[in-house]
Order: sequence, then structure tokens, then C-alpha cells
Amino acid sequence: MKKIILAATLLVVSIASFAGGKDADPKLLNALTTTLKYSRQVEWINKAAYNAAAFNFNDKTAFAFYDPNDNELIGFGMQFKKEDLPADISNAIDKKYGNWKITDAMTFIDMNGYINYFVQVQQNNKSLALKITPSGNLSIYAKMIANK
Repeated sequence: MKKIILAATLLVVSIASFAGGKDADPKLLNALTTTLKYSRQVEWINKAAYNAAAFNFNDKTAFAFYDPNDNELIGFGMQFKKEDLPADISNAIDKKYGNWKITDAMTFIDMNGYINYFVQVQQNNKSLALKITPSGNLSIYAKMIANK
């Protein structure tokens, strides 16, 4: 199974930081919750910062993230390839980080249905985790050590 590079970074801060105002999709949240509930093949991943259940959603691997202390569902994540990112997300990255290489990308849907994209970009020995709203508002979420 593919590593979840950004997952630990995503879960370091409080859940409140994920709220995205008008960028909510309760139907997607419901579809993910229902699919997880009825999935026959779920693989569990236990880390210090989170527990995750990996399952299949629309031919992609999705992850349900849980708080390791109280086992409450935090939200869902799905990894993407660069070419599968929505145009607004790709455009926002290209505008400011066009000469950086995308090494990982995922979307995160919190328990209120708010969506944000998290993309890891790398240039030389610099690596950044970017947080991008569905409308293309981009911010640096975390600075990381680049893997070589």
C-alpha cells in the first residue's frame, strides 16, 4: 500500500483548522461514511498521531482517520496523482510553485464535510506541504525535510 506522506502532518493541528467555509460537501462525506461502514476489506494503520482505516472508494484507496485517544472519526483522506487534481488546485500550485515537483497530493474531508487539498512539493532539498481550498486559495501548511 502506498505510504501516507501527508497524513501525519494533517493531523498535528486541531480539527478546527480544516473548516473551509463554503467548501463543504455533505454528500461526499455521507458517501464515504456509508462506503466505509459496508466495506468488507479494511486495512488498519496505527500510528502515534492517528489510526486509519484504508478502504476502497470509487476505485481509489480512501482513509478514515481516527483520534488514537478516543477513537473518534476525524475525517477522510484520498490520495491523488498530479494529473487527477482539479484544475483550480493545479492552477494555484502552478502559479506559485510551477517549478517545484509534486511528490504527494491528497484531499481531506473533515466531519463537517469541509474539503481541503494538501499537496507536498519539492525543489532541491526543500519540501513544503501546501494547503489549498477547492477555490484555489493556497497557503504553506508545513515545511518539511525533503526525501532524496
